[in-house]
Amino acid sequence: MESCIHVIRVGCCGHMSKRVSQSQFLEGLDIPMPSGDCYLVSVDEEVSIRVGLFESLLPSEKTKGTIVLSHGYAEYMEKYAETVKDFLNLGYRVAMIEWRSHGCSGGRSDIRRDVLHFKDFDKNISDLNIVMRDFIMQRFPPPFFGVSHSMGGQINLRTAVLHKGLFHSLALSAPMIGPKEHPFQLALLKIVTSINELFWLGHRPLKSAATDRASGRSSYNRVTMDDRRFERNERIVDRHPYVNIAFKSHSWSVGAVNAMQKTLRKSFLSRLDIPVFIGIAEDEKLVANQAIYKAIALSDYIEGKLYPDTRHELFMETDASRQVFLEDIDNHFMKASSV
Repeated sequence: MESCIHVIRVGCCGHMSKRVSQSQFLEGLDIPMPSGDCYLVSVDEEVSIRVGLFESLLPSEKTKGTIVLSHGYAEYMEKYAETVKDFLNLGYRVAMIEWRSHGCSGGRSDIRRDVLHFKDFDKNISDLNIVMRDFIMQRFPPPFFGVSHSMGGQINLRTAVLHKGLFHSLALSAPMIGPKEHPFQLALLKIVTSINELFWLGHRPLKSAATDRASGRSSYNRVTMDDRRFERNERIVDRHPYVNIAFKSHSWSVGAVNAMQKTLRKSFLSRLDIPVFIGIAEDEKLVANQAIYKAIALSDYIEGKLYPDTRHELFMETDASRQVFLEDIDNHFMKASSV
């Protein structure tokens, strides 16, 4: 837990900042975080969001823009150290956001730390809006390009519609746009959760073989074709069990399903007004690719590409696959900037 200890930051004018405090990156990583600064940014009275800021390697006039990078369910900032470095090498500055109740950000349940639990999934949207407008935009210049994976893709997509002007464009990796479960399973989940919540038991973990990380480790690799990167990421949890999320709660799961169902409607996606590129994994085991294709059909602003011989975590894939994906993202943002 000591890896997440922070100290209060004193502002440049000597005044104590109540909203921002210094934090630090986790240590002992196979690939350390690039040189940068780590902060905790308050989003409400009880929760602070961890943010990493990484200056461009190029002069300001040659920097392409600001990548705002965010992760997926049960992940954390340091898992993306290699990806941060890649975007820096491509000529961007990078701001990395760690979601509420993940990693070293605040908001973990007092009942059971290893269960992701809060009812309103869209709290993430409010968090992103505050961190972007009150912190990142005050320190990094536009244009702002949102890059996110899985759960983060759902958050970014909803944010782009509900809070105009945050992003110039988005690139999403295997976004959580629709659940893989059958509608009957989802209906049953909502009924069981409603009963649990009547007895203040919405925090109970939703256990399944696919999401069980009670040991701190995934039971098998279903997320990438690259076993070397998979094992490297598992070692982070071995060394820093504090960041592990073993389960999602019933209430959080229903909140996420409700958000997905609201997003995947013509009435919602028709309000999207920025270009969005989606990377789709061919051997997808965690999110519904058919929902992604439906979203593409519902919006003139969304385009997608299927990447062969890949699984869910495109940023953690083999060198060849992730290199093509990174180049496609770069080309998408440069095309969006020229419009």
